[in-house]
Amino acid sequence: MESQCLPYRSKAAGLVYKSLQFCEIMIKTYPIVSQSLRMLSFLCLVASAAVAAASLHIQGHRNGPLILQDAGDFFVGGREVKTLVNTGDRSNPLFDYPAEDWISVDQMYVEYQIPMNGTNHLPYILVHGCCLSGKTYQDTPDGRMGWAEYLVRNGHPVYIPDQTSRARSGFDPTIFNQVQLGEVAPSALPRIEIAGRERAWDLFRFGYTYPQVFPGLQYPIEAMAELSKQVIPDLNAMLPDPNPTYANLASLASKVHGAVLVGHSESAFFPFYAALNNSSAVKGIVSVEGQCPTLTEEEIAVLATIPTLFVFGDYLDQAKVSRRVWPQSLQGCQAVVDRLTAAGGRAFMAELPKLGIYGNSHMMMQDKNNLQIADLILDWIEKNVYN
Repeated sequence: MESQCLPYRSKAAGLVYKSLQFCEIMIKTYPIVSQSLRMLSFLCLVASAAVAAASLHIQGHRNGPLILQDAGDFFVGGREVKTLVNTGDRSNPLFDYPAEDWISVDQMYVEYQIPMNGTNHLPYILVHGCCLSGKTYQDTPDGRMGWAEYLVRNGHPVYIPDQTSRARSGFDPTIFNQVQLGEVAPSALPRIEIAGRERAWDLFRFGYTYPQVFPGLQYPIEAMAELSKQVIPDLNAMLPDPNPTYANLASLASKVHGAVLVGHSESAFFPFYAALNNSSAVKGIVSVEGQCPTLTEEEIAVLATIPTLFVFGDYLDQAKVSRRVWPQSLQGCQAVVDRLTAAGGRAFMAELPKLGIYGNSHMMMQDKNNLQIADLILDWIEKNVYN
């Protein structure tokens, strides 16, 4: 039964883990200065990435059935408010109700899968970025296996939320109804973000400018039309401060008795704020290509208790517009790595080209080598969270 659930990492992944074990033994056996220790850790991860690159993933189709113990969905958080919701024509019986009514807001929708024997492994919570939904981590636009299923096939329960105010989590429509009735000026409407094709092309680093493609790009650019269908309006600008998603993620992590939180892009720092809500429920953090927040020394002290992996891909300084953003994001997150390490924490910056992994876009969970990146994450978490 278990072999059907875990058919993918096989011998190559075993070699990855053994190489990490060897490095751990070397580090513990031979005391060395801090700088050398960081270098050895870096070389170990490079070696592990090289082994992972040699593994043969069956990415176009599944290798056997996916055996689940449980699957379903639920909501986390939320509160009830009485607000302006019925603004239709009162002459229509369907709208002959009081203008104000009770609705739920600030809730977060969560979809999950638990593999057979999945209670033996830490759950992963996968949080999407701007203008997207939990679909980010499911099947790739060209039909390959995404990170969500891959993690499940490797024995981990997976929870995929839609951020509060996004997709199936719903949003508070009050301000739009107020504008429709003339109670509030249109200028009061919140900004609604959406990533058009040319903007996404640059931000996701597919090429210098649309429709050019970077040499060696791993993204399945032939499926760009399918990616475009995943892009939805981002209503985060209308949320209260702090963003309810932070507390909802902390509640979710607590509900599943501890989890590794993965954030991407807009949500790359969400796991930090979830941990600051409830550090005991966040067992590990994976921050994929985001802008790191400004953290106080007190916050660093809390976060240093949680192993944290940062991941950045390729072409950071090559896209026409976003090259002004990505190098600074990398530097800012490297500074957080240094502060966490100085505070006694386990933190590492996985800059993929420096690990011999090239061609990765901002959407690395959908890149052609997406499972190689997943292996890197799994191996680092296994080494630093379980040990």
